[in-house]
Amino acid sequence: MKCSEAHKLISPYIDSELSEKERNAVENHLNVCPGCRTELEETRQLQGLFEGVAEYKAPYGFQTRVMANLAAGRPAKRYSIPILTRFAEAVAVIGVIAIGMISGASLVKGPSPEKAQIMVASLSLDLFEPTPPGSLGGVYLAMTEVRDEK
Repeated sequence: MKCSEAHKLISPYIDSELSEKERNAVENHLNVCPGCRTELEETRQLQGLFEGVAEYKAPYGFQTRVMANLAAGRPAKRYSIPILTRFAEAVAVIGVIAIGMISGASLVKGPSPEKAQIMVASLSLDLFEPTPPGSLGGVYLAMTEVRDEK
């Protein structure tokens, strides 16, 4: 028996739902495979966690509705994302990746000296007057400015 087959049969093995032949095959595999034995113990521990949980009854008529839906052969409602939304998500992801690639490439290469000078000049505050002449701050500075004293 392969591990993949044993993994599928571990829960039914614990619940005693296997035929004698399947049970013997799983036990033989567990005797030689430490990984599957670990999986068995972890599954037993997990099932043990649920033993102390209180049971709740389903609402009135729930079983009847489920069985009627199964008998009618109606598929369960599927909540699907419309194709347009999926397309928009794909475009957004591709856009983010493209922006990341472009900005990453510019960070690795660095700007050319001309572009660097243009960027520094555009970020310079020398382009702005600290206080426009007609503003309250400009008037205050004009009144308090110390002229060349000698």
